[in-house]
This record gives sequence, structure tokens and C-alpha cells, in this order.
Amino acid sequence: MSRYQAARRTAYQALRRGKETGEIVKDLYQKFFPNARWCQWAVEDAKATLESQKDQVDMHVSDLEAKIEKAAEKLERTKDNLRRRGIQMRLDRLRARLAYWKGFQDRGEVPPAVFGGKKNLLKLQRGKLSREKWRELRSNAFYSVGQANQKGLEGQHGNANTEIVHDPLTDSFRLNVYIPPMPGSKHGRRRKETDWVTVPLEVPARYRTLLQKHLDAGEAYTVRVVRKDDRFDCFISFPLKSDPLPVPDRSQALAGIDLNPNVVAATVALPNGNFKVSRCFWSPDLVHASREKREWIAGNLANEVAGWLASLGVRQVALEELFFAQDHDTNKVFNRITHNFTKKLLFTRLIVALRKRGIAVFTVPAAYTSLIGFFKYAETYGLNAHQAAALVIARRALGFKERVPKGLLQKLLGRSPGEGWTHGKLWGKLYGMFKATRKKIARSFNIKGFTPSVWVETIFVESG
Repeated sequence: MSRYQAARRTAYQALRRGKETGEIVKDLYQKFFPNARWCQWAVEDAKATLESQKDQVDMHVSDLEAKIEKAAEKLERTKDNLRRRGIQMRLDRLRARLAYWKGFQDRGEVPPAVFGGKKNLLKLQRGKLSREKWRELRSNAFYSVGQANQKGLEGQHGNANTEIVHDPLTDSFRLNVYIPPMPGSKHGRRRKETDWVTVPLEVPARYRTLLQKHLDAGEAYTVRVVRKDDRFDCFISFPLKSDPLPVPDRSQALAGIDLNPNVVAATVALPNGNFKVSRCFWSPDLVHASREKREWIAGNLANEVAGWLASLGVRQVALEELFFAQDHDTNKVFNRITHNFTKKLLFTRLIVALRKRGIAVFTVPAAYTSLIGFFKYAETYGLNAHQAAALVIARRALGFKERVPKGLLQKLLGRSPGEGWTHGKLWGKLYGMFKATRKKIARSFNIKGFTPSVWVETIFVESG
């Protein structure tokens, strides 16, 4: 682990300096591993770290721009001089931070990463963390990508350096890890049995059959081993079979799933686009739990949703990729919820759970699904906003266009839409009016109980 992490850190610094991958692999081969595969995976691991940092830079820039916009709006409508000075000081700090992150974005660079964690480095500097513990934190994992034509110590295809073997006699798994010799040794290129370390591998019961089938097929798999709290965790990943359909089958029912911080709504639509059945899966603990518990909750929630859809005989599902806007400077509760809500985690766990059950998964654009569902289907079918949004997602995947209802259209335009107007633009216009009205009356009324009909009346009274 220590050699691999040292190679990864070296590759990371070389990539930041603009070195080519081939040159880096050669350097690692001479300094750390006389094994090209370990060197390649160290470089790929470093590349993933850089890409993650680039995404983080973009996120910081967009978040700070949103914060500055909100703070500027608050400054404009604030009359009290003391409060204005406080907001102005905050604006100055935000602009300084934006300039810092914007500089990295403009130069196409990233700030240097601290392998082992910045907090742990500060503890080390203050004498609150030993050097031995710091070294352990910086050398606690390795990563190996396999190929179907590679085989390990016992001839199992799928990964040449980290081989997983199933013993049918004891129905157990073991992991064989290849430890290459040090550079410059007279070991030669041929791998010996003494270069391997074999350890027992405990696989959860629900994954044993799936892993065994994959090993029997001789397909490639990726292994990441992480040391944490005096134990080793082995993460095994491999691609599942591709979706049986390139596009949704419009002759079959399809389920739409709407993801939210505290609830997952699933609604099944018939081939003609009509509503069939819907259910909400509530999980209020997801937004407040610690990271480890959140992962456990997300996995159980995904399995519950997938199991329910499989029990209904649903063979295809549509999802949308949501973007949770940071409602900065106005709603601390929502900011905490959206910060803790690991959308990508739940999204990924849900796809894996569905694919394991042979259910095809598709994605659709997320534009105005909640708005359309609320104003068009919530009252008609007695659904809440999340279930109605899931129905829109399902209908969109089946190819249906969402037209604005005639009554709402008359209120929006007073006539039929002329040239240049589309139903998408009309939904966008309604969204703007709805957002402005909600912001205006939220301080005076309890808007949680407003039905679509009440909202329509309120929107057009306020705008009229």
C-alpha cells in the first residue's frame, strides 16, 4: 500500500506539471514497481483525483456566484445601516473567495491536494497526530483494474494483480494480491508464487451469487482495498449487462422515479401514458445521518424501491438527474439538507439495484417535471407533488409531450399560443410567475397547504 500510494502521489504531481502518461508510467516503473499494470493504475487513480478537483473548483465558483447574487439582492432591499455594513463585509469576503477559485478555473489548474487529509496535516503540525499515524493515513489503499484476458496466480480470469477465487468445496472466496519486487532487484520479469499474498475474503450473502456468476464467466473486475480502523475493506466492481433496450419500449408500462432529499416517489405509467399506481418511500434520516449511515440507508432505500417495482412486473424505469440549487443566505435549513443529500450516491445505488433485477434504466431531461406534475396531474389523480413529478418523468420517457391545459393556457396568454410560443416556453413562463408569487406571499401565508387550484388563482391575482 505504501509503495502504491507513493506512486500515486508522484503521478499526481507529474500530471499537474503537464507530463504525459507514458512518461509517468516509465518513471514509476523505475522508481516503484517493475510492473506496468500497477504503474498504470496509479496514474489512473491520480487522474481521477485531478478530475474530482476540477469538478470541485467549478462547484465552488458556481456556489460563490450564487451566494454573491443573493447577498447583493439582500443588500439592495435592506435599509438598516448596520445590517448593510454586515452584508457588504460578507460580499467583500465572498468576492475575494470567488477571485481565488476563479483564478484556478481560468488557468485550468487545481489547488494542490493533501494526501492524508488537510485536517490531519494540521493535527500533525500541532503535535496532535503521530508521524506513524500520518504515514498510515497516506498509505491506506490500492487500486487494480482488470481485463478479461488477464489471469492471476490460480488461473482465474478477470484481474492479473488482484485475483478473486471462489472455492466450491468450502463455498468461500479468497483474494490473491501480487506484490512486485523492488525496482533494481535481480528477480526477473517472471512472477513467482512467493510474490503473492493470499487472504480470505468475506462477501455479503446478497452479493455472493452475483460475484460467483461473474467469476465463472471470466469477465473483468476492478478491486480497491482500503485499510480503515485496523481492518481491510475490499470494494469489487464490474459492469452489469447492458440495458436490453436502446430506447424505452412504448408497448410496456414504465415507472418514473423522482428523487428528493427525504423521499423517493415512484409512479408507474401505462403505455398510453395514463396513471397506473404510485408510492412514496420516505426516508427523513437520509439528510441528517452521518456519511457511513447515509450509505447504508441509501442502499436499503434503493433495494426497497427496486423490489417494489419488480413485484409489479415493471421492466423499465426512467430517472432524472436533479440539480439542487443552493438557496444561499435565505434558508439555512434547506442549505443543510441539500449539502448532506448525496444525490449521486442514491442515484447510483438505485441504478445498481434496478439493473440487478433485470430492469432497464433510462434518463430524461429534468426541466419543469415538478411544476408540470403539480399543476397538471396532482389534483386529477390525487397525487402529491413528488408522485406527480414521477408521472411526468415516466410519460416523458415514453415520448409524450406535456401540453399546457386549456384553462391554464387561457390565463397565461388569453388566447391560443401564436408563432414563437411553444408549450415548453409556456411552462417556463408559469414557473417564473409561480416562483415570484411564492416569494412574495411566503411571509404572510402558510403556503404548504396550497392546492394547484389555489395557486393558479393566487398567481394570476398577484400578477393581474
